Amino acid sequence: MEITLTDAEKLVLRGTLEKAMNEMLMEIANTDNRKMREGLREREEILKTILAKLPAVARAAA
Repeated sequence: MEITLTDAEKLVLRGTLEKAMNEMLMEIANTDNRKMREGLREREEILKTILAKLPAVARAAA
């Protein structure tokens, strides 16, 4: 599957994924359930993979 995004869409997507990953790291740190933590770590790896595929976009000057 291929998705074409504008620079603005890439910027928003990257920010959203980075925020989700930061929140997930906090959740992993606060989770005592081993199976749940493993699932969260798997999701974290998927987010990292997606972010690595998403090209960096320069932020527009405000």
